[in-house]
Amino acid sequence: MFVIVIGCGKIGYQLSRALLAADHEVVILERDSHRAAQAADELGSIVISSDGTEPAVLSEAGASRCQLLITTTGQDATNLVACQVAKHSFRVPQTIAVVTDPDHVSLFKQLGVDVTISTTELILSHIEEEIPGGSLVHLLPLQGAASGIVCVRIPAGSPAIGLALDDIGLPTGTSLAAVVTKDGEIKMMGDELLLEQDDEVVAITPPDREALLWKALTGGG
Repeated sequence: MFVIVIGCGKIGYQLSRALLAADHEVVILERDSHRAAQAADELGSIVISSDGTEPAVLSEAGASRCQLLITTTGQDATNLVACQVAKHSFRVPQTIAVVTDPDHVSLFKQLGVDVTISTTELILSHIEEEIPGGSLVHLLPLQGAASGIVCVRIPAGSPAIGLALDDIGLPTGTSLAAVVTKDGEIKMMGDELLLEQDDEVVAITPPDREALLWKALTGGG
């Protein structure tokens, strides 16, 4: 699947790495030239220092053949405009937007954004309200792809508590995209990250590996 990611902050950077690890084709658009240069040092020429809300920029990035556009900037207006341009100018079939202010979620949906992700509403409150007791939550099934984006909360007694990411024993084809604390803070991915109770783990995984992922992160069967 060809994915355009707009914004290369903590969320965009980690998500892009996970998508690449899952063998998706990715182009990243980052307005901040310094941040873009830092990401390009590791990720290479897939990082473009430019404004992802500009039609000309999206065209050059390949939006006409893009199957999924994800906007991850900290500015709701930027995320909404990028999704609108992608939908109406390039007919991108699926768009995802990170929404900073939960009050904006309904507006995004009314204007045709396919999936909205609010770190405060979706990953915390939404999960508690809809899935009492914890479960594996499907944040986004990637249509036409072999994987989807899911979220798992680390429960008390999980064998993953206190483990580094490399020691969890993830199933084949699964990549971790982000880890969010119970306070809504995004942890920096790396060798020193240790999982804690109530962390929310966002992963990209094939559907037939979900049960193995659930067992690795929760200890449940």
